[in-house]
Amino acid sequence: MAVAPLDDAHRRIASATGESDLVVAAAAAHDAVKTLIDTRVGAASVAEAWSAVARAALSTAARLVAPGIAWYASGSVGRGDALPGSDLETLVVRGPDVTSESALHQAAHVHDLLACCGFRADDNGAVASRVRFNRTAQDWAVGIGRWAGDPTADRGVVMIGLLADAVPVGDGPDIRDQAGIAARAQPAALAAILQDSTFARAYVPSRRRVLTSSDSRIDIKLAAVDPVVRIARWAALSCGSDALPTADRIAAAAGTRYLDADDARVLAKCHAIGSSIRWRVRAARWQPPGSDSAGFPERVELSELSPQDRTALRSIGRELTGVRRKLDYLASTSTFSTW
Repeated sequence: MAVAPLDDAHRRIASATGESDLVVAAAAAHDAVKTLIDTRVGAASVAEAWSAVARAALSTAARLVAPGIAWYASGSVGRGDALPGSDLETLVVRGPDVTSESALHQAAHVHDLLACCGFRADDNGAVASRVRFNRTAQDWAVGIGRWAGDPTADRGVVMIGLLADAVPVGDGPDIRDQAGIAARAQPAALAAILQDSTFARAYVPSRRRVLTSSDSRIDIKLAAVDPVVRIARWAALSCGSDALPTADRIAAAAGTRYLDADDARVLAKCHAIGSSIRWRVRAARWQPPGSDSAGFPERVELSELSPQDRTALRSIGRELTGVRRKLDYLASTSTFSTW
């Protein structure tokens, strides 16, 4: 099996009996990435296996230093889309008898341990060591109702998105299902999520733009992968699917009022190709955590990519622009309304 080295590391991580054991097992997981690179394993297989490794690391770290608190992995790790080097977004549901100060302290300890294991916390601060992401079940329920009712306030769209991707790494309430039910009950929530999904945060520079402005850098994640992730999340939420990986969400929504079959095929192709290019770029720069050259800037020079990859990314850019425009138009009609 191509990802067998990661599967072995996964088992070692899950069975670690102490912090030092976990650090050693995690180091083996990072070392195994080089084997995957050498054997040219596809991005989808790598993402599935690496996401499982990262979730196991979170589960074990929580078991060792923060027992009695329900932990969730969100973002790409929660969805199963994470590539080696991806950051980790976390949420916590603490019991009513656990103080906020205690839960935050334990969460910080967990993330410190994970950092020693080479799993860095989310760059945008979506981590359980912050009050916003560390709540009781009742506090989460109140927040979910508030964010769904007014998604433009208190970063409601962001919070619903994080909850929609949240997977428990142990026992805990199903806050993901709660968020989905609340979002579908509020017309404004799904509309705001779609509007956010179709907002262009980055573009693939055209040949003309490169020549006239010297703008020759591209953020592969923001331009080619993240737009599909966001649209797929909205579509899955809208049709009530509990799918998590982006490819599965697209498949679940394909042929519904939210995503016709042709657009689903386009999005699935864009996600597969964009993720493959992103993995090739990351694999070419792979260094284990802790090395001087570790780290993966998402913006790369187009000149560093092969002509085939540049052509593919420009095609993705055009197709995503078309899907965005179509969804924006349909949102202005009654197509997506169930009321």
